[in-house]
Amino acid sequence: MPWTDIKLNDGREIPGISFGSSRHSGDTVSTVDEAIHAGFDSIDTAQIYRSEGAVGQAIKQSGLSRDDLWITTKWSGLKSAKESIEDSLHDLGVDYVDLYLIHFPGVTKGDIPGSWKHLEEFKKLGYAKSIGVSNFEVSDLKELLSQAHVKPSVNQIPFHPDILLKQEPLVKYLKEHDIAIEGYSPLAPLWNDDKKSPVLKVVKDIAGKRDVPEERVLLAWSRAKGVIPVTSSSTKSRIESFIAAGDLKLTTEEVEAIDKAGYKTAKNAEIRRKVVTGFKWATAAGLVTYLALTRFT
Repeated sequence: MPWTDIKLNDGREIPGISFGSSRHSGDTVSTVDEAIHAGFDSIDTAQIYRSEGAVGQAIKQSGLSRDDLWITTKWSGLKSAKESIEDSLHDLGVDYVDLYLIHFPGVTKGDIPGSWKHLEEFKKLGYAKSIGVSNFEVSDLKELLSQAHVKPSVNQIPFHPDILLKQEPLVKYLKEHDIAIEGYSPLAPLWNDDKKSPVLKVVKDIAGKRDVPEERVLLAWSRAKGVIPVTSSSTKSRIESFIAAGDLKLTTEEVEAIDKAGYKTAKNAEIRRKVVTGFKWATAAGLVTYLALTRFT
C-alpha cells in the first residue's frame, strides 16, 4: 500500500495511517469492516469509546489473520489498569493488542510513573506488543521518562495545521526522544465554519491544482510533518480517499504554505481572544462604575 510503515523505538513497525472508531455515524461494525476492506490495516479504539466489541466483531468477520492487522486501544481510567486491559482483550476477541496507550494524563491520578509500570508489565506479559501514551505534554513525558524502564513508543495527540504553532514544541520533543507521533483530528480545518480560514484557503487551492479532495491534502501534510494520521468516516468514498492519500506527496513549498497558513490562523485566534477578553473587562469595569455611581445618587 502507498502508506509506508513507520519504525518504532522498540523495533516494531506501525502502519502509516490508522482508522479511528471514536466518532462516526452509522453502525460501527460495518464502518470498521468497510475501512478494513478499503485497505486500512490499523484500527484505533479505546475503553471510553465503547466501541471495542464492535471493532472486535468487524475484525472477526473480515476473515483476516490477526497478524495482518494492527490494533490500538487505550486505558481510559474507567477501571483499574489490569481490569481494563483484560476487558479490552475480551471485547476485541484477541490475545494481545499491538499498541496500548494511557489515554490521557488524568488516568494516572497524579502518578504517571506508577501507572506506566502497569503498561511495562503488560508488555512483559505479552498483552501489548508496544506501549505508549496519548495527550501527554512535555512535562508529563519528562515525569514518565525519569523513571521508565521502557520508553513510550508513541504519543497520540491532536494535530492539524490550525494548532501547528501550539503543538510544534511537543512534536520537536517527541522527535528528539524517538517517540512516534500519531495525530488525531487531522481533518479538523475542514470543519471550520470560517470560510475565510487561511488554512482552508491554501488547502482548497492545492486540492484544486492537484485535482484531489481536500482531505487528501491534509493527510499528506500530516505525513510530511512526520505524524501518523488517525482519521475516520462512515462514508465509503471518503474512507477510500483516505487510503488514496498515500499516493499524494506534497512539495516543500506546499507544506510550507500550509504551515504559514496555520501560524496565521493561530495568531488570528489569539487576537480574537484578546479582543473578547478586553471587551469583557471593559464591560465589567463599566458595570462596576455604573453601580458605584448609582449607589451615591
